[in-house]
Amino acid sequence: METGTLEKKIAKLQENLKVKVEGYVDALVDAENQNGTLTGPGVTYKASRVPKPVFGSGKGTFGKMADDFDAPLEEMTEYM
Repeated sequence: METGTLEKKIAKLQENLKVKVEGYVDALVDAENQNGTLTGPGVTYKASRVPKPVFGSGKGTFGKMADDFDAPLEEMTEYM
């Protein structure tokens, strides 16, 4: 695609869409440099090179659950 054709198409857009296009182009340029996630105004895109999480990979991340987690709360005895 020629630059002039792209400029003509962008010129026809409303201002709020021009801002989104600018953010998307900036994100594309950044992604070329970093190979990461694309973000911009109204744009979120993750590159396919980012590995998917493996089942169980978050184990131990959130700490330990209390032993009496299932025990009734004193505050709720009135409602039971």
